[in-house]
Amino acid sequence: MYAVRIYEPGGPEALSYEEVDTPEPGAGMVRIKVRAAGVNHREIWQRQGLFGAFAQPQILGSDAAGEVDRLGVGVGGLEEGQRVVINPGLSCGLCSACLAGDQPACARFGLVSGAYAEYMVVPERNVVAMPSGLTFVEAASLGIPFVTAEAAFAAADVRPGQVVVLWGASGGLGMAALQLAKVRGARVVSVTRSAPKQEVLKKFRSDEVLVWDGSSALAPDVQRLTAGRGADVVMDSLGETTFNDSLAMCRRGGVVISVGATTGGKVALELGEIFRRRLTVIGAFLGSSSILPRILPLFARGQLMPVIDHVYPLEQADQAHEQLERGDVVGKVVLEV
Repeated sequence: MYAVRIYEPGGPEALSYEEVDTPEPGAGMVRIKVRAAGVNHREIWQRQGLFGAFAQPQILGSDAAGEVDRLGVGVGGLEEGQRVVINPGLSCGLCSACLAGDQPACARFGLVSGAYAEYMVVPERNVVAMPSGLTFVEAASLGIPFVTAEAAFAAADVRPGQVVVLWGASGGLGMAALQLAKVRGARVVSVTRSAPKQEVLKKFRSDEVLVWDGSSALAPDVQRLTAGRGADVVMDSLGETTFNDSLAMCRRGGVVISVGATTGGKVALELGEIFRRRLTVIGAFLGSSSILPRILPLFARGQLMPVIDHVYPLEQADQAHEQLERGDVVGKVVLEV
């Protein structure tokens, strides 16, 4: 088979499209013929070596859609040729957290890998039937962004009428969060660095859109839009540059959800800002395995919609990474196999 592998950290040129051995599924595993793979910021950070050096060549990618190709011993409930989506969270399945349905609390929690390839092997429990009405490209764009956003909003207990601020709203996670917040009945204030993207965000029912210049504080704008009350929930995917502003734009007793750190992860905090104003800070990293099967029917019913910016063939994974790094994206970038 052909796959995109990386041997050592580097730029997009470190991604090597080459022929490799086709993996075989062991007991309890399923081989998927990959039709499309979603590209996420996490894979850029992996490529850059932010998670450590590579002990051996790696095939990146956690979001995928395709067809069941071969079943390992003991696998039931799936058929060869069945159209499926990969549930990206990986856990032991045996500890108390997993048995309670709280897979992200598992000590071995992580993400599946190997989606940048013609075939990948995953545990049976990570395979979800793909609903009708979705293409492979659309289905491959859903996993990490929608599961992360839904888990974050569930943890923050987002309710109808609450004000939710979304940094980086036009990206893959942002577009997922915008739609899920509206499903929950929230009033959404979207933040983007691109004025032309305002119309797209309004099309997806963002109530307000703020254009950010990359450095100035937006807390005064949020206070103005909320008549001085502040936001109930702020989802911050940028980190270092925006986190203190996220705290400042919250109402007393509000919630900041940290879901990423694309501008850096080191933040200096004034703790009094948190305890005096009774703020809650939540970290959200993916979510439980029950989320994707639960929200997939919402796409079939048209309540949620995949947002695809650009589709590249697998051999152009380097170009997909370049586009995502530039930030010139509305929604998701996907590799078609």
